[in-house]
Amino acid sequence: MILAAAGGTSYLLIQPASSSTPLQTTAVQQGTVLATVSSSGTLEAAQNLGLNFTTGGKVTAIYVKVGQHVTPGQKLARVDPTSSKDTLAQAQAQLAAAEAQLSAAQEGETPGAKQVASDQAAQAQQQVQTAESNLSAAETSADDDATSAEQTVTTAQDNLGYAEQTLSNDEAKLSTDEAALTSAQNQLNSDEAAEATACAGSNTTGTTAPPSPSPSTSSACSAAEAAVATDKTNVANDTSATSSDQNAVQSAQQTVTGDQNAVKSAQDSEKTTEDHDKATITGDKEAVSSAEKSYQTTLASNSEAATPNATTVAQDEASVTNDNIVVQEDQQTLSGTTLIAPFAGTIASISSDVGDVVSSSGGSAGSSSSGSASSGSASSGSGSSGSGSSGSGSSGSGSSSSSGSSEPAATGASGAGTGAGGAGTTNAASGFIVLTDLSDMLVQATFDETDAASLRVDAAASVTVEGVSTASAMSATVAEIDPTSTTSNGVVDYGVTLALTGHGTGLKPGESVSVSVITGEANNVLYVPATAVTTTGSASTVVVVGADNAEQTVPVTLGVQGSTDDQILTGLSLGEKVLTSTATTGTGGGGGFPFRGGGGLGGGLGGGLGGGGGRG
Repeated sequence: MILAAAGGTSYLLIQPASSSTPLQTTAVQQGTVLATVSSSGTLEAAQNLGLNFTTGGKVTAIYVKVGQHVTPGQKLARVDPTSSKDTLAQAQAQLAAAEAQLSAAQEGETPGAKQVASDQAAQAQQQVQTAESNLSAAETSADDDATSAEQTVTTAQDNLGYAEQTLSNDEAKLSTDEAALTSAQNQLNSDEAAEATACAGSNTTGTTAPPSPSPSTSSACSAAEAAVATDKTNVANDTSATSSDQNAVQSAQQTVTGDQNAVKSAQDSEKTTEDHDKATITGDKEAVSSAEKSYQTTLASNSEAATPNATTVAQDEASVTNDNIVVQEDQQTLSGTTLIAPFAGTIASISSDVGDVVSSSGGSAGSSSSGSASSGSASSGSGSSGSGSSGSGSSGSGSSSSSGSSEPAATGASGAGTGAGGAGTTNAASGFIVLTDLSDMLVQATFDETDAASLRVDAAASVTVEGVSTASAMSATVAEIDPTSTTSNGVVDYGVTLALTGHGTGLKPGESVSVSVITGEANNVLYVPATAVTTTGSASTVVVVGADNAEQTVPVTLGVQGSTDDQILTGLSLGEKVLTSTATTGTGGGGGFPFRGGGGLGGGLGGGLGGGGGRG
C-alpha cells in the first residue's frame, strides 16, 4: 500500500499537465445597474362600494349579474315604485292647487297706499343720507385728531431727546470734575507728605534736643506749605464743582423723567383719542347700516303691500314653498326605487333576488381597498413607472423579502338567486349590490424592516401575478408605507401599498402577486458581474486578466450593488477583462467548485483531495 501510494504520488508529480478550461472572464460593460427588494402581496380594488336602495320595497327587477361590467348611471335594480308614484302624484296636485290660489290672491294696491309707501321710502332714504354725512364728518374729525395727537407726541419726544442730551452732557461734566477732584486730592496727599518731610528738620548730633532748623530747611518747608495750601484750594474748588455738577445731573434727570411722562401722556392721549374716534366711526357705520336696512325693509314692505292682502299672499307663498319641498322629497323617494351605478366597475355581489323585500338605507357604503395595516391610498399613481433602464447591460436586483401579504384575501359572501357569489372582494363593503372598480387596482404587500428601510414613496416597482405562467410584469409605484410596524414571531414587517400604473384586463381582487421595488438605480455606468467582486470588510477587489492571461488583483470602489451586477465607481475601465470564476480539470479535480488550482502538488494532489491552492 505504501509503495502504491508513493508510486501514485510520483505519477501525479511527474505526469504532463492536464488540459484546463480557459479562464472564465467578462469585459467591463457600461449600462444600467438596478438594486431591488422583493416580496409577495395581494391585489386589491382601489374602489369598492356597497350600494343600497334609499327607498325600501319589493325587488321587481335586477338588471345586472355578478361579474358584469357597468358604466356610470347604468340602472342596476329596482323595487316596486307604485306607492311612490301615487304619493308623488298627490303632492304634485296639491302644489298645483296652492300655486293657483297664490296667483288669484296677487292684485295691485290703491293709489293712496302707493303714495304712502313712496313717502315712507323717501324718508328712509333721507335717514341713510344723514347717517352717511355723520360718518363722513366723524372720519374727517378722526383724521384731524390723529394729526394733532401725533404732533403732540412728536413735540414731547423732541423735548425728551433734548433733556436726555442735556443729562448726558451734565453726566460727562460730572465725570470730568470728579476725575479732577480725585487728581487734586491725590496731589494734596502727595504735597502734605512732602510738607511733613520738609518741615520736620534733621537731628545729626545724636542728642535728644531738637536741632535748630537750617535756613535751607526753612525755605523748603515754606514752599511745601504753600503747595499744600494751593492744593487744598484746588480740592475745595473741585469739590464745589463736583457738587454743582451732581445738582445739575439730578435736575437733568428730573427733567428727563418729566419729559418721559409727557411722552407717555401724549401717547396715551393719542391712543384715547384714536379709540374714541374709532368708536364714533363704528357707531356711525352701524347707523348707516341700520338706516340702509331700514330703507331696504321699507322697500320690501312696499313691495309686499302691492297686494290687497299681504297676509294672505304670504300664507299662500308659504303653502307653495312647503308643497314644492314635499314634491321634491317625493321625487327623490321615487328615484330611490331605482339603483344606479355611481361609477364604472364590476358587480362583485348581489345580496337579494327578485321578489325579496328590502328595507331603505342611507345609500351606499364602502371604502378604499383594505388589506394591509396601512390606511391605504385609494388613488393609483398616474404616469409611467420609473423602472425603465437605458443603455446596454444587465440589471441587478438587491435583497428580497419572502414575506406574504399582511392579510389573506377574503372571499365574497354568497347571496341568493342572482346575487349568488361574490367577486372575491377583500374589503368590508356590503350592500344590496357591491360595485368594484377593477380598472384601478392596488397591491397590498409587506416587507421586513430591513427592506422597508430602503423603500420610498413613488419608487418604481414591477408586479407579477403568481401561478400564471403567461403573466407579464406590470408597472407600479409605491403609494404608501405604513408608519407603524407589525411583529409576528419576532419578525418586524411594514405594510406597503403599491398603485398599478398600467395593467391589462382579467385581474381579480385577492390574487397573489410577487412585487419587486427598485431601491437603487445607476444609469450609463461601468459594471461587472457580482461574482467578479471579492469584498472583505469595507474593501472590494477584482482580478483583472491581461492579454497574456496575466492576473492582477485591483481594488475597486462600488456604487449600486445588485444581485447580479455591481456598479464600479473607480478602479476599472470600459472593456477590461475581469475574472468571474475558474475551474480546472485533470486528476482529482475540484468537483465543480469555483476555484482554480495553483498547479503542481497543490493543484493536482490538493485538487484530488477536495482542497488545493485555489482562489475563491
